Amino acid sequence: MGNIATVATSPNIALIKYWGKRDDLLKLPLNDSISITLDNGVLCTTTTMMVSPEMKKDVFVLNGKIREDGKISEALMLIRKRLQGQKKGFLDGEKVLLISENNFPTSGGVASSASGFAAIAEAVCSIYGIKDAKEKSIMARFGSGSASRSVYGGFVRWKNGTRADGEDSYAVQIAPKSHWPEVIDVLAIISKKEKKVSSKEGMENTARESGLLPARVEGVKVRVERMQKAVLEKDFATMAELTMRDSNNMHATMLDSWPPVFYLNESSKQAIEAVHEFNSGEIKAGYTFDAGPNAHIITLKKYEREVVGLLREVEGVGEVVCAPVGDGPKQLKPDKKIVDYYLAKN
Repeated sequence: MGNIATVATSPNIALIKYWGKRDDLLKLPLNDSISITLDNGVLCTTTTMMVSPEMKKDVFVLNGKIREDGKISEALMLIRKRLQGQKKGFLDGEKVLLISENNFPTSGGVASSASGFAAIAEAVCSIYGIKDAKEKSIMARFGSGSASRSVYGGFVRWKNGTRADGEDSYAVQIAPKSHWPEVIDVLAIISKKEKKVSSKEGMENTARESGLLPARVEGVKVRVERMQKAVLEKDFATMAELTMRDSNNMHATMLDSWPPVFYLNESSKQAIEAVHEFNSGEIKAGYTFDAGPNAHIITLKKYEREVVGLLREVEGVGEVVCAPVGDGPKQLKPDKKIVDYYLAKN
């Protein structure tokens, strides 16, 4: 049997968003972004990777189903090319069995691609003995830009960089979980359906059609510095306000596209209104939405029960999940039985 690794990773929720690329293949962003990595004891992608020259082809299994996936194939192509250049031995003759399971909705705006591709990068680095966090971040970025942040725990900043080859575009941890463990993401699951417009399609449409996007990029340059300062100083009111403003700004660029891209629905809007009512007199929570209708409400643990209560009053909200700040990826003992099962099928 070939080399095996099993890892558990988690999504991250961006406080300052990544939306727009300067290079589509290498996933190089137009601006810096800042995120919180969530606890993989709550929201988790568990991935087992086996690399072997005995396999005839790459096999991808997601949530129990074998599937074709162009994004994974493209990411593995870039990783193979990178490791061949570093003489790590990840050759074209070695094929990959990749078995991944999410315990949260896939492709529904809960950053499943971030945890999924971070898991691939972690597994590759485990198999080939690569310890450099920068390398992990770059490899994760090949699959999904936001995945570059999920290779760290705590509070993370992804630098957009300026080089055409992307060597200066990777994430760094700005503070560990222990810096501010009181922060929590209360996630309202409004829809578990796969979104009609993928993040990639929505981002490309916005970059091509929105006249507001250049102004957004300039504005982010200021917000990202203010956000990092707020995180380091544990200034929750500033962090929450910047989070809401940046989410609104990103979705405004989508509405300014042609045709307009809608990820939020009526329940999403009700959640926004509920948070603003809750913040009357004092900012105690901040909403943010990725490319999907599900509401992430960033708050402090002392307000968790109140926030859960107000979200349960929003029509259309199903499950409410409370995800604290996480420590980042974890190595697990490989399950060789499941590997043998899928090897036998292929």
